[in-house]
Order: sequence, then C-alpha cells, then structure tokens
Amino acid sequence: MPYTTFMAKKSYLEENKETAEAFTRAIYKAQKWVESKQPEEIAKTIQSHFPDTELDVLSTAIKRYKQQDSYAADPLLNEEEWNKLQEIMKESDELPKFIPYKQLVDSSIAKKVTEHK
Repeated sequence: MPYTTFMAKKSYLEENKETAEAFTRAIYKAQKWVESKQPEEIAKTIQSHFPDTELDVLSTAIKRYKQQDSYAADPLLNEEEWNKLQEIMKESDELPKFIPYKQLVDSSIAKKVTEHK
C-alpha cells in the first residue's frame, strides 16, 4: 500500500511529458535509495527536515515503516493498491465514490521509467 501517491490530470501529463518523466525518475531513484539503505543512514540524511525529532526516534520510525512495507519499491500503482487507497479515503470521508482503476490510473510513465533502470 503506497504511503503517498502523485496524481495529475491527463492534460497536464500530455502537456508536460518530460517534466512528469523526470519527476517519476527522481521518485524512483529515491525509492531505490531508501530500499538499499539502513534506517540510521536514512534518518541522518533527512534529520534536517525534522529539527524537533531526535535521531533515534527518526531511525525507529523509519525501521518500522520498512518492516511494514510502507515505502513503495517503485512508482507503479497496481489495482489492489489503488483499491486499498480508495478504501482508506472513503473511510475518512475524502472520497464520494469509488473510481475503477482502468478509468483513472495510467502507469505508462512509471512503467517507462522502471524499464529503463
């Protein structure tokens, strides 16, 4: 289940294809980096963004997120993840109705980026 997702209008993706691909490449690079590093190293890297949080607390949180598979390994969003995301949004009254995966999700950019490792 993805912790966060990036969504954009089809018109934006069509008008800004290079930007969308570069953004997705950067996300994928960061995902691979997080997957390959220990929680302590990640915590040291991001600590400046959490000035009120002690390093050991950050490390513990990151370790837990890794154990729970909270960090996606790639930018692809499959149908099961899409449905789970919608369930969470529905439960928090943020989604008036479910939208079918094939109607709204276009993973073509993510597929292109992950195929060119």
